[in-house]
Amino acid sequence: MHTDDQIIELFRAAVKEVDGKDLGAITRETEISDLGLDSVMTMEVIGVLEEKLDMRFPDEDLATLKRIGDLTTLVRKMAA
Repeated sequence: MHTDDQIIELFRAAVKEVDGKDLGAITRETEISDLGLDSVMTMEVIGVLEEKLDMRFPDEDLATLKRIGDLTTLVRKMAA
C-alpha cells in the first residue's frame, strides 16, 4: 500500500517524465488544474502513473479527479 507522500512523489516523477517540469511543493489540496498541464499532458501523466503502479484507473473515476488528494484516494482504493 502506498502512502499519500509516495503517491505524490510518483505523480511528480510522472510529470517530470512527460513534461520535463519540476513541480514545486504540492499537497493533497493542490488543484490538478493549477499545475499548468493541459488535458493531453494530464492523460499522459496518468498513463505513466498507471504503468508505475501496475493498475488501470476507470475512466469514470478519472473524470472526477480535481485535487491531488482525489488521486491519492483513488490509488489507495484501487490497491485495496
